[in-house]
Amino acid sequence: MIIDNLKNIFINEAYSINLTNNKLYITNYEKLLSITDKKIILKFNNFNLNIKGMNFKIIKMLDKEILFNGHIESIEYIYN
Repeated sequence: MIIDNLKNIFINEAYSINLTNNKLYITNYEKLLSITDKKIILKFNNFNLNIKGMNFKIIKMLDKEILFNGHIESIEYIYN
């Protein structure tokens, strides 16, 4: 139990999804499964995040961090 608590302290597995003015900033996803100018699919621990829209452009992309803009039409959680 102590080891699990230490893992949670040092390995932050929490994710965040922030939407503002047709910009979407997502952190701590597991894997980028697909990306086009109309659809982005990200894998998280127990779900996939499907983002649909138009004219998606990546502004910033680092390890497990992505910021993009475009016309966002829908965001869908698909649980595993």
